[in-house]
Formats: sequence, C-alpha cells, structure tokens
Amino acid sequence: MGKPKVIVAFRDAEHIESLVELACQMSKGMDGDVTALHVLEVGPGLPLDAAPGVLDRGGNAILARAREVAAGKFGQQIATRLVRGREAGTSIVREAVDQRAALVVLGYHEKTGLSNLLLGSTVEFVVRHAPCRVIVQVQPPSGRES
Repeated sequence: MGKPKVIVAFRDAEHIESLVELACQMSKGMDGDVTALHVLEVGPGLPLDAAPGVLDRGGNAILARAREVAAGKFGQQIATRLVRGREAGTSIVREAVDQRAALVVLGYHEKTGLSNLLLGSTVEFVVRHAPCRVIVQVQPPSGRES
C-alpha cells in the first residue's frame, strides 16, 4: 500500500496559502502526499469535455499557485488535478474515492447572521459523503483579520 494521500480542494485563489500550509502540515505528520484539486463546475449548457483553453485557464492558474506555495514555503512537491464536474462536492468525493484519500482539506468562507449556522452545500456534501476524514478550515469574511 502506498503513502497516505491528502487532497486539498480550492474554489478560488483567495486562501491558497493557508490551505496548502494545512495540507502540507497534515501530510508531513502522516508521511503522505498532497494533491491540490480544483473542480471546474460546468453548467448544464456545456458538455463536460468542452474544449480546454479559456475554460480551464483560471483553474490551472490556481493549481500553479498551489504548487509554488508548497515548493517555496514548505519545500514540498505536490500533485495537481483539474477536474470538470457539474457539482464540486460530488467531484471532490469522487476524487477522494478514486485516490483512496486519507484526508480532504477544504476551506469555507464564514458567513454572518443566520447563514453562519449552515455550512455551504459543497462543504456539507463532502463532510457527509467523503470516504475519509475531512478538515474544514473556516476563513473569516473578506476584510476581517483572522
């Protein structure tokens, strides 16, 4: 059996550093490998195998930044995966199953008021359906110091 796998999933570039840091720390403690994952949610009007290029550009930039952070700040080489799917949660869980992940790391943008009581639909789906442990790093709302 190979090394334990940690998947760190990104929605956007805003919190790459903190999520990569957490994933790298967890993988070192487990003597495991990290895979950075970005799910490109494709609406029902487009086929999942639509031509790459402009569609994938943002996700590829996010994953390149994750590799840079892991190598530059933590001296760790990480794998990356850009996956297309209709819903991010389903795609993240499928990747966790396919890669036999030991851990999934996600970020969640904290909301205020009543919505603060509920996790986002992607995070909630992954927490309920992942075949492994899930760590959710709550990110403060933009403009608020952590």
